[in-house]
Amino acid sequence: MEQGRVAARLTFFRGELRLLALDGLDERAAESAALQRVREAIAVNAANERCELGESRLRAVEEDGWSVELAWRCPSRETRWTVSLPILAELSAGHTHLARVMAAGETVERIARASIPTFDVEARPSVLHQAGRFLRLGVEHIFTGYDHLAFLLGLLLLGGTLSQLAAIVSSFTVAHSVTLALSALGVVVLPAALVEPAIAASVVAVAAENLWALRRGSDSATRLQEAIGRRWRLTFAFGLVHGFGFAGVLRELELPRAALAAGLVSFNVGVECGQLVLVLVAVPLLRAFAGHAAARAPGAPALSWSIAALGVFWLGQRVAGLG
Repeated sequence: MEQGRVAARLTFFRGELRLLALDGLDERAAESAALQRVREAIAVNAANERCELGESRLRAVEEDGWSVELAWRCPSRETRWTVSLPILAELSAGHTHLARVMAAGETVERIARASIPTFDVEARPSVLHQAGRFLRLGVEHIFTGYDHLAFLLGLLLLGGTLSQLAAIVSSFTVAHSVTLALSALGVVVLPAALVEPAIAASVVAVAAENLWALRRGSDSATRLQEAIGRRWRLTFAFGLVHGFGFAGVLRELELPRAALAAGLVSFNVGVECGQLVLVLVAVPLLRAFAGHAAARAPGAPALSWSIAALGVFWLGQRVAGLG
């Protein structure tokens, strides 16, 4: 974005962009129809005035993507724009678009999804304003990252004393904070094709340990306490993996080095806030059913089996390259 001109490049998976095309069209006609739908369903406004859409084109990127390039003319003195993407409602459920916007030499980041398809962009937003956006991104990533939620819930199912639960949550926090920083700064970067299946495997592992500890038998109480006592070690190991997953969000935004430190801290604080909310809600509910030993809750084994099934599904999906 610059005075008088706004240019955009949106990248889609081919399968998603085909959702916008009409059935029964050949590939060339489908591409043309999809491009027209994108042109009609994206708007940029400046000073409450709709910017004029000019040139546009659609081109293939990599093996499974399409890139749509658009350009608008806007009032030349404006430094604030409103971007609307109602097209997101027509894509697959849960689709989220991460937007990296260059404005007046600065880089700002935005998130758009079907439920919030509009965002504002300022040429020079304040540091506090940007920090707030990254904090919200961290919170959203926890509550929309169902694999992370399943892992955390699985960790809490066996219960434990407050000190034991604090050790479990703290070990996860420390571990993912380390790899989040290392990966976001480019020191250690692992491919998503490795990280995402590993996160799914962590969900399976914590659910499997729950089921092992919940087995009936004369030594069940001892087995349960042993599992709770060493859980912080398992949590730390898999927390390192989850940190690489969190870092993937920041890497996709391709932040400049100057904005990376503030974004990293704010995003991590947002992740911790999301975790804290989950713990504050889940632990009292579990204790209301079974006191300190949440594993005594009647639904603990069934919930562990459900978490394990989800983990296996995600693992198979990601290994096959479908997730």
